Amino acid sequence: MRKSTFCLMIAALTLAPLSQAKALCIYNGELYAKTTMAQEFADSRWVVRARVVSETNSWTDARIDDEAPWTTYRIEVLEAFKGDPPRTMTVFTWNDSGGFYLGPKNGEPRNLYAEYLLFLNPTKRFTDAPPEASGTAMVNYNCGQSKPWILLTAEDVQAFTEARSQARR
Repeated sequence: MRKSTFCLMIAALTLAPLSQAKALCIYNGELYAKTTMAQEFADSRWVVRARVVSETNSWTDARIDDEAPWTTYRIEVLEAFKGDPPRTMTVFTWNDSGGFYLGPKNGEPRNLYAEYLLFLNPTKRFTDAPPEASGTAMVNYNCGQSKPWILLTAEDVQAFTEARSQARR
């Protein structure tokens, strides 16, 4: 690439309006897939209503050097809709654009999103995963149907009810 073309590209990128940051979402190989309650219910080992009890962030741990940042959340299962989850579980997420965060956004009250509808699977074994990821669960799809309980709409509840009854057949 010629130097003048490269400089023009850099200038264009610098002057272009910045778009809102988006999570990286890939579901079964499809980028930014729109999932349904039924799909995620079928694809998840556990479907629960849970309360966040605590969180641990790796960047607060002095022993972490070169690992990508991550967070674990301790959750209390209030209701199990699928599977036989333990009463308390640990949910693992990488702190990157593909993470699923169980907590308020900047400036929101700490208890705003205390309870969640979560579609969970056992955390896959990653070669670069910290030991703390072992034995945890991860959200099935970070841009999918898992969400704060308080944000469930009437349509969500209807779709969830239908997904549960389909799974029972």
